[in-house]
Amino acid sequence: MIEEIISDSRNGTRPKVSDENLKLNDQPTQNFEIVDKIPNDTVPEVALESPSLPESEPTNNILAKEPKPQKVLAKGRIAMFLLGLLLLGGLGFLVWQRAIAPKPEKASRRGGKMQITPVLVATATKKTVPIQLQAIGTVQSGATVSVTAQASGRVTGVYFKKGQEVKKGQLLFSIDDRSQNASIQQAQGIVAKDRAQVQQATANLAKDRGIVEQARATLDKDRGIVEQARATLQKDLGVVEQAKMTLAKDKGVVEQAKMTLEKDLGAVKQAMATLSKDRAQAEYAEAQSQRYAELYKQGVISQDQAQQYATSSRAAAATVELDKQAIANAETAVKSDRIGITNAESVVKGDSVAIANAETAVKSDLVGIENAQTAVKSDLVGIDNARAVVDGDRSAIEGAQASVSADGGSLQNAQVQSSYTKVFAPIDGRAGNILVTEGNVVQPSTDKPLVTISKINPIQVAFSVPESNLPDIQKYVENGKLKVDVTFAGNNRPISGTLSFVNNTVDNSTGSIQLIGDFNNADGKLFPGQFVNTTLTLSQQPNAIVVPSQAVQTGPNGQFVFVAQDDDTVDNVPVVVGNTIGGLSVIKKGVDAGDDVVTDGQANLVDGSKIRIKDAEDAKDNSDSSKGNNNSDTSKAKETGAKSGSDSNSSGNKSWKSRKNP
Repeated sequence: MIEEIISDSRNGTRPKVSDENLKLNDQPTQNFEIVDKIPNDTVPEVALESPSLPESEPTNNILAKEPKPQKVLAKGRIAMFLLGLLLLGGLGFLVWQRAIAPKPEKASRRGGKMQITPVLVATATKKTVPIQLQAIGTVQSGATVSVTAQASGRVTGVYFKKGQEVKKGQLLFSIDDRSQNASIQQAQGIVAKDRAQVQQATANLAKDRGIVEQARATLDKDRGIVEQARATLQKDLGVVEQAKMTLAKDKGVVEQAKMTLEKDLGAVKQAMATLSKDRAQAEYAEAQSQRYAELYKQGVISQDQAQQYATSSRAAAATVELDKQAIANAETAVKSDRIGITNAESVVKGDSVAIANAETAVKSDLVGIENAQTAVKSDLVGIDNARAVVDGDRSAIEGAQASVSADGGSLQNAQVQSSYTKVFAPIDGRAGNILVTEGNVVQPSTDKPLVTISKINPIQVAFSVPESNLPDIQKYVENGKLKVDVTFAGNNRPISGTLSFVNNTVDNSTGSIQLIGDFNNADGKLFPGQFVNTTLTLSQQPNAIVVPSQAVQTGPNGQFVFVAQDDDTVDNVPVVVGNTIGGLSVIKKGVDAGDDVVTDGQANLVDGSKIRIKDAEDAKDNSDSSKGNNNSDTSKAKETGAKSGSDSNSSGNKSWKSRKNP
């Protein structure tokens, strides 16, 4: 039966109460008698109302099972203690039943009348409130450096005090550096020797480059000789061709002279033939002239006829003389032609000699070209050899420079090792305990630090929020930096900073994500390792409905408030609560602005209970009468009663309303 009652209550319906249970309420004497028999130190005070009993078992049977007072006392304190626990459980069930009862008809009654409960109320108002996330954070240093020795030696000086604020680059310790200085001098000598080798190799390279340039000049000269010999060869080949052409021409002149000789010899023969004919005619004409001269003398013919034949004789004689002269001229021409032929043949012989000489010059030119080309090949070999020497010089320079680099690295290493003999502060911060003193010998291989420096300004605060808040954080952080406030014990004044880091993973073990805020800690109020209360402000929520936080109650079905009605009753209203800021809770759903919510006396209320709204004086009297009582609701009533009747809360932004019962 009890399980059915609990199930009905969870389903939002009131459990059934049997007539026998109602009859049980009419037997206060028996119940009070049982309670009176229980020792006061085992059972706390309970209400006058008796718990509901299951229908399956009548009340008389339960009373019959109860032991008589004499037997209870005889069996001892154990049985009474168990009975007290039973009654206390029934009382708790009844209170829980009242809290979830949805109908005012089931409100507790006493003596047939509705119980009137005095309460304090406050009015739900609209207000611009910040959207905040609160968490416990841990102060951590922005950077913590363990300063360790990086060189071996004896500590020769400590230049700060433990707990001192140090600056980056400030000298902290000095270590004996004599061995490091000796190493530096040795490395400097080796580097100087290597640099001298580099200079020597550079000088050899310059000399061998000069040899290469000289070989190139010789090559250019020999190539010029080759070109010149080729030009001479071309010229001599031209001379040969020219001599051959002259020879051909002179041979033509010889042939022409021979033809002229043949012609002139023909002319001589012709002239001789003409001479013979003309002589015969001259002899005939002479004979005619003498015969006609005789005839003239004889007077046979006339003188004209005789003179005519005499003239013809003389003309024929002249013709013979002319023929003789022509023969002489023709013979002279023949002699001249023969001399010309002889001269032309001599010229032809000279041309042949010239051709032979030109061909000899061509052969000499070819030999000269071959010699010049051989010289060019020799020059190329010399250049290759000189280049090989230059490459060797370059390799020597590179080797010397590599030695300089290696030995320079050794020098730098020695200088770095020497620099380790002076230990400087790597960051700004506060020094911790000094773990070595002057005279101690330190080693670089040990993990023991010389001192630890923590950066405390700016300083960081790390805190975690549920992963369900991550989308809101991502949404608001895009608009700019978010404000983070921290408070801690002994300092309720918030210290403001900005959100600087949102972790890239969610912690699977806790379902939260880590955030870090940066804070200016010039005054040194925050200390690494300190626990603080952290408030992250995401944005401002305008027109948010707020009620005092003490008005919000938690039941089996979630959070709820009692809303006062005009008929002096209350309604149990489920609410969805947002942030809680400065004693005020933001109501997302369930309550409207202007609703009066109960802030004190909720423990005696159920849905539909009659109330009487106390004024400030009643609340003060109630607070005075309950001094020494540890009940948290009473202390809240005192605080709320003090606020009732005023027009605003401590910040001046929240108005409160108080009503009196008519």
